[in-house]
Amino acid sequence: MLYLNQLDYPDIPYVHRTEQPDGPVVSSVRKSGCGLCCSCMMVEHLTMHTLPIADCVEMAEDNQANKGAGSSQAVLGPVLAEKFGLEFSQSYEIEDALQCLCEGGEVIINVGGDHDDHIGIYSHGGHYVLAIGYDGEELCILDPSYKEDKYEEEGRQGKVKVDYPFTYCTPDVIVSDTRNRNPCFSMYKRKKYHE
Repeated sequence: MLYLNQLDYPDIPYVHRTEQPDGPVVSSVRKSGCGLCCSCMMVEHLTMHTLPIADCVEMAEDNQANKGAGSSQAVLGPVLAEKFGLEFSQSYEIEDALQCLCEGGEVIINVGGDHDDHIGIYSHGGHYVLAIGYDGEELCILDPSYKEDKYEEEGRQGKVKVDYPFTYCTPDVIVSDTRNRNPCFSMYKRKKYHE
């Protein structure tokens, strides 16, 4: 199963924040490409296609999914769905995300990092992770910024189990990590074709 870590791509440039008052930021996939990595993994998992990271960068820039920080799933999602024959929807409700996973789909989750009294589990700032399964108790998640001991930081201990490259957590961890995002779940499924 394809796993991409954005930290492996310091040399692929990615321009984002194109509509910010202080002008565009020329960054890299390493620094700003979590959503792009999640998109590439999802496409390969759900379709018979491969989406190279450089092509995903071009797609995000061409379709202006890079107006804000990183990449907007609200903009990029419909483009991916159209190109690769997928169903796309977004939600704020964890139940919708779990149902998508139980139906064989995958969910790109927009976690919000540290906020109020919450220490971000998957990131201290905004970040995308990819949920690829749910067994009724825990979600299986691919984190495109995984590094050793990431989940051993103070406030994170015991919240995530790791069997690299897979991480596992309960739905309540995701709910607390997405409380300041809306929508926080970008859901992708294979289209159902009827005769």
